[in-house]
Amino acid sequence: MSELVFAQGYTLTQLFVVLFLAWGITTFFYWRTFTTLTFRRFMILLLLRYISVAAVVFLLFRPMLQYTKEQVQRKSIVFAVDTSASMGISDGVGGAVNQEEQVQLQVRVDQVKDKIKLWSTKLEKDFLLHLLKFSDQAVKLPEIGLAPTLQAEGTSTSLSAGINGTNSIMDGKKKIPAKEIEALFLFSDGQNNTARNPVLDAQKLGIPVYSIGVGTGLKSSSSFKDLQMSDIRVPEHLTYNNKARITAGVDAVGLEGRTVKVILEEDTTFAVEPARGKKNETPIVNETVSSPNTVTANNRRKIGEQDLMLDAIEGQQEVVFEFKPEKVGRTLYIVRTEPLGDEAIKENNERQIAALVVEPGMRVFYLEGTLRPEYGAISQRYLAKDPDIEFCAMVQIKPNVFEQQTNIEGFKLKGLPNDQETIDSFDVFIIGDIDSSYFRTEIQEMFVKRIRSGAGLIMLGGYHSLGPGGYAGTPIGKVLPVIVGDREIGQFSEEFLPKLTPDGVSSNIFANISGFFPSTLGAASKEGLPLLTGCTRIQTSNPAATIFATCPNVRVPAPGGGEMEMPVLAAQPVDQGRTVVFTADTTRRWQQGPRAMNQDTPFMQFWGQLIRYVAGREGAVVREAGVSASVDKAYYEPEESVTISATVKNADGEGSEKASVSGTIIRSDGKQDEVKLEIVQGTPGKYTGIYEPKTIGQQEIKVVAKIDGLVLNAPEKMIIDVGRPNMEFDRLDLNEELMTKIADISGGRYSHITTADFLIDQLNRDVTKRKVIEQIPLAPPFSFWAIFVILLTIEWILRRRYHLR
Repeated sequence: MSELVFAQGYTLTQLFVVLFLAWGITTFFYWRTFTTLTFRRFMILLLLRYISVAAVVFLLFRPMLQYTKEQVQRKSIVFAVDTSASMGISDGVGGAVNQEEQVQLQVRVDQVKDKIKLWSTKLEKDFLLHLLKFSDQAVKLPEIGLAPTLQAEGTSTSLSAGINGTNSIMDGKKKIPAKEIEALFLFSDGQNNTARNPVLDAQKLGIPVYSIGVGTGLKSSSSFKDLQMSDIRVPEHLTYNNKARITAGVDAVGLEGRTVKVILEEDTTFAVEPARGKKNETPIVNETVSSPNTVTANNRRKIGEQDLMLDAIEGQQEVVFEFKPEKVGRTLYIVRTEPLGDEAIKENNERQIAALVVEPGMRVFYLEGTLRPEYGAISQRYLAKDPDIEFCAMVQIKPNVFEQQTNIEGFKLKGLPNDQETIDSFDVFIIGDIDSSYFRTEIQEMFVKRIRSGAGLIMLGGYHSLGPGGYAGTPIGKVLPVIVGDREIGQFSEEFLPKLTPDGVSSNIFANISGFFPSTLGAASKEGLPLLTGCTRIQTSNPAATIFATCPNVRVPAPGGGEMEMPVLAAQPVDQGRTVVFTADTTRRWQQGPRAMNQDTPFMQFWGQLIRYVAGREGAVVREAGVSASVDKAYYEPEESVTISATVKNADGEGSEKASVSGTIIRSDGKQDEVKLEIVQGTPGKYTGIYEPKTIGQQEIKVVAKIDGLVLNAPEKMIIDVGRPNMEFDRLDLNEELMTKIADISGGRYSHITTADFLIDQLNRDVTKRKVIEQIPLAPPFSFWAIFVILLTIEWILRRRYHLR
C-alpha cells in the first residue's frame, strides 16, 4: 500500500492552499500589468507563470510516494584467521597414510584457506560472510573471496586482536551490531604471545566464538627432532659493573646425548660508558640502528659460552651465565646455539631480550635524635627537593618514638633499622644528633658491614653525636676519619665559616661553590654567606683521613705531631665505602638567610655534592633547569603497557611541579604517537605517563618539558623493544586448552580443523524478516529547477516578442 507524503510533515491540504494562494496573487498582478494584451497571449503567459509557481511550491513541499515492503535480513558470520608466522609451518612428519595426515602435511594457513573455501559455498546463501586476518593487529578484508591470498607472515599472535576485530565489521558505512552476527570462527594454533588475555576478551564480546584448532603436537612425533632456545631470563634492570646473571632455557626433542655450545652475546649499540665525575655532561651514543628488532653479527660481542649435553627428560635444561655489564644503557642479550643439520626448525635456535643497564641508584637514610632545625633543612630543603635521590628521614619526637618521612613508595619502618637487608638497601647514611646508645653493637656492625661493601656514612655534629654521643671505641666510631674524643670533649660555640684546605678547593664537594668560603689561598670571593654557629669538638684526625675544611679558631694535635686547625669536614675510605665527619650542624643558615634576601646560596650544591661524594658518585651538581627521562624496562611483550618517567628541575636545580611534560614515540612503522606525562603527587619533579604500543619492533621515545618559558629536551635516547625476532617459533604445538577456554566462555564450541565441519551444520539459518519503509521523491530538485528555469526562459522570450518589459 502506498500513500503521498511530504517533507517536514506537510499535508496535501497545505500544499493546495499555498498553491492556489500563489496562483491568485500571480493572476492579480498579471491582470493589472498586461491589460493591453489579447486574451490568447495573456493566457499563454499566465499559464507559464502558473506552472513555474507550481514547480517552486513542489520543490518547497517535496512530495514523496511512500510504501512499505518486507525485507529479508541475513545474519553475519565472521572468519578470523591467524596469519602469524607459526601458521606458516607444516605439521606433517614422514609420509601420509590417511586423509587426516594428508591434511596435516599442508601448511597450517593453507588448511584454513581450503576450509573457508569449502564452508563459504555452504553458507553464502544463508549468511553474510566476512573475513578478518590478524597477527598483532586485525585487518578486515573487503570480501571473502580474498581468502586464498592469506599469507602467514605476522611477527606475533594476538588472539585478542582477532576476537576484538569483530567489533569493527562494517556493512557498507554501518557497523554491524553483535546481535546480527551469528558466530565468529577463530582459526589459529592458539599460540598467543601478547600481553592481553583473549579469554576475557571473548567473554566480553557477546558473540559465540567457535575456536578452530590448526596444527598438532609436534613433539609427540617419534621422528621429530628440534633444538630450541625456549627461554631467557634477565632482570629488567642490571647494575653497571655489578655481577649479573642470565639464565637460558634449552629444550631439545629427539637429540638426547648430543653436546651443543650455548653462547651468550650482547649488543650495546645504545649503551654508553658512564661519565664518572661529569654528571652534567650528556653522553653521546652510537646512533647506528640495525633493522627493527634485530641485531647483526657485527654488533655482537660474546660474553659467555658453555657446553651442554642434551638429555631425554621432558622440559627445558637451564644454562646460567654470570658476568658484569660494562656499559650503561639499553643492552640486547642474545643466547643461541648453532643449528644442527637434522633439526626441523632452525629459526628457534636463538632468543634475545633487552635490558636496561643502570648506574647504581642512590638511597639515603637520615636519622636524628632530636627535632632540631638542621633536620628540617636537610630533609625538607634538600632531600625532598633533589629528584635524583630516594630517602627515608627519621627523627625522634619523644623517647624511642620516631617519625618517618620518605619518598620511597611502600617503604615503612616501625623503628630504627635492625636487620641487614634493610640496612643494605641504602647507599648513604646520615647520622645526626643521636646518642650511640640507641644502636646495639650488632646493629652498628651491620652498618659498618654495609659501609665496607660500598656505602657511605656522614656523621654530623651535635650535642649527642661524635664524642659527646659516646661513639668513641664503637664499631661506627672506629671507621670515622677523626678521633672523636670522650663524652666530655664539648662544643665550640663561636660563629665561623669553614676554611677550605687545598684538598677542599679541588674536591667535587665544593665544585662551583668554593668561592663562598675562605681558604688557605685567602678570603672568600663571594661575600654574604651566613656564619655557622659553632661545631662539635674532636680530638684529632686519623692519619688516613683527607681534610677538606677546618675551623680556623680552634687548634688540635696533628696526627704526626704538632698542631693544626681543627677539622670540620674530613673523609676516609673504608674498604669499598667512605665515611665523612661534618662537625657543624647549622647549615640551615646558608639556606634561610640568602633565600630571604634573594641571594645566591651554596646549600643545595653542598649537600648534593657531599652526598654524591660519600656514595662514590662524584660529580658537580649543576644548578640549572633540565629534564631527564627513563622507561621502566627495555623489553615489552606485545600489547604490554610502557611506563615513561621524567625528572624535571627548575633553574635552582630543584624538582619542579609546574612543568608541562610530554613524550613522543617514533614507532617501528615511522609514525608518531604522543603521550602526556602527569606529575606524581608528593614527589616534586617526578612525572609519569603510560603508553600502549601499537606496533611490534623497536620504538624510540623522546621526552620534552616546558617550564618557565624554556623548552627542555631530555638528552637520553630511549629505545625499547616490543616483541622479539622469531618469537612465533617459541612454541609451535597446538594450544587446544586455550582455544577451548575461549570457545566455552563465549558460548561457542571448540573443534580441530580436521573434524570441524559439523559446526556449520549447527548454525541457526533462520532469516529475519522486517518491514522497511521506502520513499520515492516525486519532485526531484534538479528536474524541477530545470523546469522552472526553462519556463521562465520561454516566458521571457514571449514577453520580448510581445514588446513587454
